[in-house]
Amino acid sequence: MKKNLTKILCTVIILTFTNLAFSQTCATFEYESYLNSKFPGYFKALEQTRQLSLSESSKLNKADNDTVYQIPVVFHIVWNTKSQNIHDSLIYSQLKALNESFRHIHSDTGRVRSVFKPVAGDTRIEFVLATKDPNGKPTNGIDRFKTDQTDFGGNNGFAENVKSTFDYGVDAWNTAKYLNIWVCKFTYNGTPIISAYAFPPTNAQFWASSNFTASHLQGVVVNYQFIGIKNPNDFEPSSMREKTLVHEVGHFLGLRHIWADKNNTCIGEDDGLKDTPNSRAANRNCNPALNTCNQGAGDQPDMIENYMDYTPYPCTVMFTQQQATLMRYNLLNLRLGLSQIKTDLPPPPVYTKISVAPNPVQGNLRIIFEQQGIYTIKLTDMIGQSITSGEFAVGDAFEYNKPLNVAAGIYYLNISNGDNEVLKQRILVQ
Repeated sequence: MKKNLTKILCTVIILTFTNLAFSQTCATFEYESYLNSKFPGYFKALEQTRQLSLSESSKLNKADNDTVYQIPVVFHIVWNTKSQNIHDSLIYSQLKALNESFRHIHSDTGRVRSVFKPVAGDTRIEFVLATKDPNGKPTNGIDRFKTDQTDFGGNNGFAENVKSTFDYGVDAWNTAKYLNIWVCKFTYNGTPIISAYAFPPTNAQFWASSNFTASHLQGVVVNYQFIGIKNPNDFEPSSMREKTLVHEVGHFLGLRHIWADKNNTCIGEDDGLKDTPNSRAANRNCNPALNTCNQGAGDQPDMIENYMDYTPYPCTVMFTQQQATLMRYNLLNLRLGLSQIKTDLPPPPVYTKISVAPNPVQGNLRIIFEQQGIYTIKLTDMIGQSITSGEFAVGDAFEYNKPLNVAAGIYYLNISNGDNEVLKQRILVQ
C-alpha cells in the first residue's frame, strides 16, 4: 500500500507513515498526473500550452500598467459537520488576503529580502465575490450545500466528486464566467495529506476537440481548514494558512512550482521564468540561508518567500514580475471572458446613437448609427497595438458591417467622428 500511495502522490508529498505526521501539500502536480492517466495526451498538451504562454507572455511587457482585471469568484461550501460549514467572515478574510497578495499590498511586503525586492510583482489581478448566480439571481458569492458525504477524498486522495451534484457535491457555475472554489473535507484514509489543488489552463489553440479540457472541472478545491485568516480548524504547524489559496490560484492561472516539481536536482526542467532562481526541491522552512542550486555568476538564494514554494506561514509574501505577466497573459488568452476591466471611475458613456452587436461576436460586427457622417474605426488588442483602422461613411442605411477576421480574444473598438470619440467599447471575439 505504501508503494502504491507513493506512486499516486509522487515524491512531492511528504508523509511519515509511522506517525501519520502531516506536511501541508498542494497536489496540483499529482492531480495533473492523475488527469494524464485518465485522459492520455493531457500532459503533452499541457506542456505545449505552458511553452506557448511563456513565449507569448513576454510580449505583454509593454501593456498598460494601470489596467486591473477583476475575476468573479464563487465559494462552494460543501459541508457535512458544523465545523466544515465555515463562517462567512473566513471567506471575506480569504478574499482580502487573496487580493492583497496578488496586488502586493499586504502589510508584510517588507519580508521580501532586498535581493528580491526589484523583481516583486503586482499582478494587477483582483477577485470579487459574484453578485449574480448563473440564473441572474442575486448572490453574495458564497454557495452553501449540506451533503451526506462525510469525506470527499477518494482512493487517489483527490476530491473530484465534490464538483458533481450527482456525487453529493455541487456542480460548477459556468467556469468561463466564474472562478469556482470548492471548500470541503477530503482526506486519504482519514489523513488530510493534501491541502488543495487546482486545474491549470488547458485551452490553448492547438488543443483538438478530442483532447481533455473538461470545463466543468475547472477551478480550485481546498480543504475547509485552510480557508481564511485564523481559521479555527487549522492546527497544522506547516500550514500556509490563507496563502494556500493564493498558491492554488497561481496554478489556476498557469504558474508552476518554482522548483518545477523536480526530484531533488538542480538539473533539468524549470518553471521557465528567469526571475525565480532555481531550487533543488520544495522548501518547507523559512531558512534565509537556503541556496540549494548554485547558478554561477549572479547566483541567488532560494526564493523561499515566493507563493509558489511550500514554505509555511508567514514566509510566502510575493510573486515575481514574470510570474505576474504570465498569469495576466493566461487570464486574457487561456481563460478568455473570465475577467473584466476594473475602473474606479464610472465607465465612459456609450454614444446613444451607436449600438454594437453581437458581443461576443463571431464573423461580422454590426454597428447601427442614428446619424450620417464620416467615421473612423479602430480596433486594438489588449496591449494597445492597432489591429485594423480606417474611415467609412454612414449614409441613409445607418448601418455598417465590420468583418472581424481576427483571432479569438478581447479587443477594443474605438469609433470617432472628426476629433470626437463617440464610442469606446470592449469586444469579445469568439
